Amino acid sequence: MNPMMSLIMLIVSIFLVTALNVVLNKNSKCLKKGIGWQHYLFGYFFILYLMITLSRVVGFPSLSEWKFCLSVGNPIFNPHINLVPFRDGIDISSVLNIILFMPLGFLLPTLWKKYRSLWKTFCYGLSFSLIIEIGQLFVSHRATDVNDLIMNTLGTICGWVIFNIVKKVSRQFADKTVVDISSSDTFAIKSEPYLYVVIAIICALLQ
Repeated sequence: MNPMMSLIMLIVSIFLVTALNVVLNKNSKCLKKGIGWQHYLFGYFFILYLMITLSRVVGFPSLSEWKFCLSVGNPIFNPHINLVPFRDGIDISSVLNIILFMPLGFLLPTLWKKYRSLWKTFCYGLSFSLIIEIGQLFVSHRATDVNDLIMNTLGTICGWVIFNIVKKVSRQFADKTVVDISSSDTFAIKSEPYLYVVIAIICALLQ
């Protein structure tokens, strides 16, 4: 993967999040709904985490890789699938998967109040991990593994637990970073948690 293209797409993702923040700020003023600068700051941490995870860690597919595969006559679709949990036991990669997804479980309830529900955070972590595993069907050197799905989701839960421990120590700061999404909010505010992932996926694919 071209490091320069990765940097460009990272900058593009930050630009798109900035544009989203401008829209959110205007919407929040119209609705008289306060969104603190702390929320926007942690939003940048969130997009950085998503981009680094997709582009540099998990081996998400990209157009440049597909172009290379086609140029040498290799297929784009490369299914290597393991559906048997812990067939070979637990190794260091399983522990690393837990650590990798802990920031996700921490940042979700930091940014959005609805993810202070363990169930909603669990579903978000499971869905994001599933997107990665499906994406790896189109990467030649990666395997779609149920173990990764389990460990990634477990890591999300661990991050959620850590957030709740930190929140008890610094509840005032946690309240400044969070947005409480309601049914009366605009589409931009309601969809913000998902737009981050959409932006990260598009930018990762375009590398």
